[in-house]
Amino acid sequence: MLEDQVAYLLQRYLGNYVRGLSKEALKISVWKGDVELKNMQLKPEALNALKLPVKVKAGFLGSVKLQVPWSRLGQDPVLVYLDRIFLLAEPATQVERCSEDAVQEAKKSRIQEMELKLWEKAQQLKSEMNKSWLGSLISTIIGNLKLSISNIHIRYEDGESNPGHPFAAGVMLDKLSAVTVDDTGKETFITGGALDRIQKSVELDRLAVYLDSDIIPWHVNKAWEDLLPSEWFQIFKFGTKDGKPADNLLRKHSYILQPVTGKAKYSKLLSSEVTDSKQPLQNAVVNLDDVTISLSKDGYSDIMKLADNFAAFNQRLKYAHYRPLVPVKTDSRSWWKYAYRAVSDQIKKASFLNLVSERVRPAPPVIVHRRCPPQVVTEAKASSHLLTRCIFGLLHQACTVNVPICSHRKTATPPTVLR
Repeated sequence: MLEDQVAYLLQRYLGNYVRGLSKEALKISVWKGDVELKNMQLKPEALNALKLPVKVKAGFLGSVKLQVPWSRLGQDPVLVYLDRIFLLAEPATQVERCSEDAVQEAKKSRIQEMELKLWEKAQQLKSEMNKSWLGSLISTIIGNLKLSISNIHIRYEDGESNPGHPFAAGVMLDKLSAVTVDDTGKETFITGGALDRIQKSVELDRLAVYLDSDIIPWHVNKAWEDLLPSEWFQIFKFGTKDGKPADNLLRKHSYILQPVTGKAKYSKLLSSEVTDSKQPLQNAVVNLDDVTISLSKDGYSDIMKLADNFAAFNQRLKYAHYRPLVPVKTDSRSWWKYAYRAVSDQIKKASFLNLVSERVRPAPPVIVHRRCPPQVVTEAKASSHLLTRCIFGLLHQACTVNVPICSHRKTATPPTVLR
């Protein structure tokens, strides 16, 4: 029973990020006590959870190892090892109408979410005794989970945000480990309310963040999927040269955060253990070596360009349903209609908001001639004020989206912010 749940959860969460997972193979390996997955490719949609216009250009997961001591479950910790997580990302700022594949992928995601909800409901329908025993066992397993992550390198290359000056940003980590400890700091195993009272010790080895300007993007002469595991490791350590893995580091990284090493301890106490109202239930102590943070002028410029590119993408995304399916040079008229609809929608929203605010705001007092009814002059003043604000709103929106107010050329190029 429990092995089925472990296999299902592995398939449910790892299946969203890696290719080629077999549910039946996972069940067999979980029952044997060891789950070891090696040399897997990451899916292009592995970064969709970030909700950012980026996609995976190439990704590699060297090893995932899960050791479950079934004979002493609840007495010995479950071990989780992750090694060699390499990911190369690139911008995905091209907005297209939803294709059939995208629609099918969205339906598939919804079905998986529904399956997970049904599984959770099925677990809730179990008897109180089984649910209490299973919940206590799972809490003990999670509370004593022993985690080790090593050799992580996540790199983002961007050649479009700052044209002519491609840059790369990355995060590197040599090792991260977390174990359950006692009050003296020694590794231990806790039973009974393991999630209610937690003490974890975390060790961090060489965490670094870099931002390199004016780089040569990585490329290989063959498909990334055909690379050997040793070639993946070599590329993400030294880079590429002439379409092949480099033998040594061609250029030093420009670090925003220099490699840092340290330790941390996290503790969570029971409510009954707190005698003073000012004493926190949760406490974290972090000890780091020398921390150096720096940012070059070119790096700051690259970050600003990246922010502008993401902002323009979000602007285009709002009106993706209006986008033509033909290139700009093929049918510029359709693209001008697309720009007109986008600006018109913005003006309508602004006009509606102005109208609502005008109705809520009381009209200013005016001096009225005795022959003219007061309400007529008040309405005229309000309408004139609203018309003026709409005109200024039109001018502001036109300037913001870079759309010329008047254009007599039918072949003119549509505004770049909407393309």
